[in-house]
Amino acid sequence: MGKRRGIKSLFSPTNPSKYTGNYPIIAKSSWEAEFMKYCDNHPGVLSWAYEPINIPYENPLSSVKKNKQSIYKPDFLVTYLGASGKESTKLIEIKPMHETYESHARNNVDALVRIKNEAKWGAAHQWAMRRGIDFIFMTEADMFNNHANRKGRMHPIKAKFKGKELLKKTTPKSPKRKKTTTNKKKSSIRSRISKPKGGLVRKSPKVGRIKKR
Repeated sequence: MGKRRGIKSLFSPTNPSKYTGNYPIIAKSSWEAEFMKYCDNHPGVLSWAYEPINIPYENPLSSVKKNKQSIYKPDFLVTYLGASGKESTKLIEIKPMHETYESHARNNVDALVRIKNEAKWGAAHQWAMRRGIDFIFMTEADMFNNHANRKGRMHPIKAKFKGKELLKKTTPKSPKRKKTTTNKKKSSIRSRISKPKGGLVRKSPKVGRIKKR
């Protein structure tokens, strides 16, 4: 099951009393929408919010030397009943494995995204620790059964960038078409969580899958 990005969807909770975030609730991917449904319908979830906080962090890929601080909005803040009946709160981020683990990066862009994510998650861990809660991330291997291979690449891809090169500069570009003229040479090409009964998660990376009710 792929994480369909760029396809936003409006989510309307069937149990609005459990939702403590801002409206409208706009899921930025199919995985986020799926987790929203889980939080909304699972009886063990007491309250939840989508992108409820702003956490400043230092962006390691920023080209602006004087102001590298950016804002990170973790996906979910969820309070639920654990297996022992005790309330727990987790700050949760949902990301695909290729943007989470070095061993699963598909290319240099993935490797750079992972570096940026690590900076975000370091700041989120500090924010959560100060409040006595846990920060975790979830991948497709944690959310869905039989939809992810936890085994990484034999030769992981290392991120390559010069200094503080912007991430967008590393995105592969399609080469321009060759221009030809009659009787002339061709022009050159410029290419260049502890697990509650029925659900939630343990701490990553060994986290439980969301079970069907």
